[in-house]
Amino acid sequence: MTASDLKDVKLYYFTKVKDSSTMGRGEPVRLLLEDAGVNYEYVRLSADQWKEKKAELIKEGIPGPTMPYITINGKHYAKTVPAMRLLAKKLGKYLGENDDEEHLLDAYADFSSDWTSRWATTLFRGSDEDKKVYAETTFPQTIDTVEKMLSKYSGPYLLGERITYADFLIFHQLDDDNQAKVDSQIHPHLAAFVEAIKNRPNLQKHFNSLKQ
Repeated sequence: MTASDLKDVKLYYFTKVKDSSTMGRGEPVRLLLEDAGVNYEYVRLSADQWKEKKAELIKEGIPGPTMPYITINGKHYAKTVPAMRLLAKKLGKYLGENDDEEHLLDAYADFSSDWTSRWATTLFRGSDEDKKVYAETTFPQTIDTVEKMLSKYSGPYLLGERITYADFLIFHQLDDDNQAKVDSQIHPHLAAFVEAIKNRPNLQKHFNSLKQ
């Protein structure tokens, strides 16, 4: 299946998170869709609109609905990572080429989800001391780990030359955390990774559109 074969795709997420239109768990899905060149509609909901929409989804039989989610031809697919894996399978790319690579991507996706949870907990509910510890200890340790992950293959992506759904997850969390600012002297693989993502043709257009 090609990007043009995917019809009536919609991505649902909040209008803004902390006054940002890209912060949060909806953006990695968006990056995959943009990179793949899929024609989709981004449905942004306020907190009040989501409350109403959630009630509708429950009535439709969707168990414990959350955002982000996607619909394809009206069919509901939940959660960030499962939705990205589904899209990758339908597109026939952004996945591993064997069981070992698939397992590695699963592990990297879990790592990214854990990172997002730690970051969000600190940002939204952390004390000043929590935020200090995160900035001075947790975040540096996390990007050190990402640097090691990226050094496993001869980059620039997690599996080498082939970009995968996990790359979008890692990149976006880094962007949420510190606007993807990386010291190339300390983290050369991570710096190359960020540069490669930003220079992908469709994503370059996307990032430029956000500045307008």
